[in-house]
Amino acid sequence: MKESLEAFLIAGIALGALYDIIRLFRLVFAKKAAVFLLDFLFFLIASPVIFILLLSYNNGSVRVIYFTASVLGFLIYILTVYRVTAVPERFIASVLRKIFKYCLKSLKKVLQNIKKLYYNIFALSRKALQSKKKSKNKRKKKIKEKSGESNEEFLFESEKE
Repeated sequence: MKESLEAFLIAGIALGALYDIIRLFRLVFAKKAAVFLLDFLFFLIASPVIFILLLSYNNGSVRVIYFTASVLGFLIYILTVYRVTAVPERFIASVLRKIFKYCLKSLKKVLQNIKKLYYNIFALSRKALQSKKKSKNKRKKKIKEKSGESNEEFLFESEKE
């Protein structure tokens, strides 16, 4: 029994450390959706850990004392190490946030340059092709008009005679 309580206490401390790591990412990505996903990830990891410990130490029997030991370990971590790591984590989070924003700005510029390149290659070449077609059509019309005018002039001159 003492062995299993120690294991659950250590598991609580380990889960506190995991939550501390996740807190860093919560500080970097402060959006509500990101916080929700990170909390969900924490509980997705914490649940199997507790379940595996219950299976290995107590054959799957659920007892309040084991959950109490886990929560106590978690609180021990939160009240000691968690408070010490708060200031460095905020600093690290601000640096990571700046790096993340810089990377997003760089990615945005790259994507804008790709868009400009695409526009210059494909859109302007289409316009050039369309303008060539229009100019060919205009030439054909002019040729037809000239040939039509010359025929009309010829006919008109022949009528006069």
